[in-house]
Amino acid sequence: MDFLSKKPLIKAEKNWAGTSSKNDASHAARGEAAVDWPLWILTVLSAVTRFWRLGYPNVVVFDELFYSRFVHMYVNGIFFFDSNPPFAKQLIAGAAYLANYSAQNETFAKIGDAYSPETPIWVLRFIPCLFGTLLVPLSYCIVRNLGYSQLAATISGVCFLLDGALITGSRFVMTDSVNLALLLSSLFCILRFVQSRPLSGSSVLWGLLVGLFMGLAISTKYVSFPSLLWFTWIIFRHYWKVLDDLSISAKRLVEYFIYCVLIVIFVPVAVYVGSFLIHLTVITKAGPYDTMMSTRFQASLEGGLAAISRGQPYNVAYGSQITLRNHAGVQDNACWLHSHKEVYPLRYDDGRGSSHQQQVTCYSFKDVNNWWIIKHPNKTILEVESPPEHVRDGAVVQLVHGVTGRLLNSHDVAAPISPECQEVSCYIDYNITMPAEELWEVKIINQEAEDRYWHAIQTNVQLIHVNSKTTLSISGQQLPPWAFNQFEVVSSVQLSKFTLSLWTVEEHRYSTAHSGQKEREAALLKDEFIPDKATDLSLWKKFWELQWSMLGLSRDTVEEHVYGSKPFDWIMNDNGVAFWAQKGSNRQIYQLGNVVVWHTGACALLVTVVALSLVVLVRMRFPEIFPNHHIQWIRVCFAAEVALGGFVVNWLPYFFTDRTLFFHHYYPALGFKFLLLGGFMGEIMDLCRNKEYLAKTVQALVAVWIMSVIYTFVRFVPITYGFDELSASELHGLEWRESWNFIIRNS
Repeated sequence: MDFLSKKPLIKAEKNWAGTSSKNDASHAARGEAAVDWPLWILTVLSAVTRFWRLGYPNVVVFDELFYSRFVHMYVNGIFFFDSNPPFAKQLIAGAAYLANYSAQNETFAKIGDAYSPETPIWVLRFIPCLFGTLLVPLSYCIVRNLGYSQLAATISGVCFLLDGALITGSRFVMTDSVNLALLLSSLFCILRFVQSRPLSGSSVLWGLLVGLFMGLAISTKYVSFPSLLWFTWIIFRHYWKVLDDLSISAKRLVEYFIYCVLIVIFVPVAVYVGSFLIHLTVITKAGPYDTMMSTRFQASLEGGLAAISRGQPYNVAYGSQITLRNHAGVQDNACWLHSHKEVYPLRYDDGRGSSHQQQVTCYSFKDVNNWWIIKHPNKTILEVESPPEHVRDGAVVQLVHGVTGRLLNSHDVAAPISPECQEVSCYIDYNITMPAEELWEVKIINQEAEDRYWHAIQTNVQLIHVNSKTTLSISGQQLPPWAFNQFEVVSSVQLSKFTLSLWTVEEHRYSTAHSGQKEREAALLKDEFIPDKATDLSLWKKFWELQWSMLGLSRDTVEEHVYGSKPFDWIMNDNGVAFWAQKGSNRQIYQLGNVVVWHTGACALLVTVVALSLVVLVRMRFPEIFPNHHIQWIRVCFAAEVALGGFVVNWLPYFFTDRTLFFHHYYPALGFKFLLLGGFMGEIMDLCRNKEYLAKTVQALVAVWIMSVIYTFVRFVPITYGFDELSASELHGLEWRESWNFIIRNS
């Protein structure tokens, strides 16, 4: 077997991608074995390095703190909210369901908490581990399909095989290995697609697989998006080249274009939407994360708000008792319009004076002080009349605080934290020249119903202060301890343009006559509803609401984190991540890349960029040196487009990202870097192929490099797997860079 053979693993009718190819006859003539032994050996070793003692440790490791909880909620049909799509979690939950993982109460408080004895830990970690195993054979096949030898493909395979960061990321209940494997699967199918004759049977098959894997990748993690854009570019660049083929009719070219659009846009979108529809069909019960969603969404879930809102009156009327939830919420939590008997301090810390009126805040918990009564401004009664007088769009109302009986008020006094806005209070008559300004106009926003009445759950409203024409809003600012660290409510013109000014009636009941304030307060505390029917919200509406909520969360800036890192740190493996440390010992799992692999890859990146730049400049002056039709030049251009381009689009955008970044954001770029390294070594070996001395020298250097990779992998095995405890001095000996912060206990 010729270990340096350049033949791709596929049989192409024509070399549509422009990479080097040989036919099967010449392949057999060279005596190459039908079985690709390097591929099989690498695959077996990959399984060993990933699955070896997979159930260890039997405690929560790093982000298993969240993902194990999500899986448990999935299996039990409980709604949860995550900033990434659900596909990988669905796979893990499916395996867990088959293993009867449902009854365990997995409510972990911190990393290191033990799983219950009945938890099938091996099953929970199986799916990420399986996809982590597939990274090695996929990388090998991709490099072979780019036209490089088995040795070049083996180099890429070894990078994936013995990289400690990828091994660690594959052995626990996380989704990064699943995402990277799906991206590599997409790329492999793209190579098969572009090397097939347009619209042939193999072209149609591989094209559909391209769309499927692209859809599954973006349905797993949003960090896939740059890769998918690049894959789309590769396919349409391929189509542009196919236009030169005069053997293909114009009609077939149009059909091929439509098919390319189908596989890179419509199929991935269909898969993405389908994953969410399955997601929303399965998780139908209320849970701790449903407060991230709107009142309507919560009311459609079984239990929770649904148990409160079912059976309550639909139309808001004068005399209605209501709770008002802010549409935007604060700090990813819901909050309700709230008041209590405490008043604003006479003077704030900055020396400004206040109205000394009763405080009005936004409170993130259910509380009796969240109840308000809608009052007609020209009537004194606080009960719903018979028949009820419903509140319409444009109606003027007063809001009476249910417990204290004071009216919601605003006036020309600066708010405590946001002085550019007006203060909101409940009015206390101090017999001074500050009259009450207690009238509010109801403005209905984006209501689906056409009757223009104010509805519970279904309607978003703005409350416009009649005197100042400002809008009742939250500012998002947290108040000091004198307001129990609740959130500021203001009246503002500027904030009226944002969802901070939208309110929804969440809980609603028609109040009955009470003889006094104490009786009304007692009624607010004890009244409950008996559920009679579910609130209807279609899957499609749930899908769109969930998309907007996830988008909003993804835009939020994450606070600084001890294991945060920067794009430049990723190139040379400057930072690692502590996944787990055993209490009282130095046994730990620390995510760290293989230094030899990462540094070699960084050098390959730099040399490739410099070399290609020089070649382009030389060809401008001497085009005959590298003619366009030269097979090696064609392969270099295509491989660089795939691997180098893929690295750049997955790495460069993070320099413009205003949020804390972590190592897992680098996974896609890392995969392309390892592919580039295999292609880079393949080109060097091909340049030396006809010079025996140089060829043997390069092969010897490759052998030394592989041995160095193996040595580095073995040195760091104790912290890659956490099986063995090292002494403090041994751990210090592994700190090859000052930025690697191992957890070292000297005792």
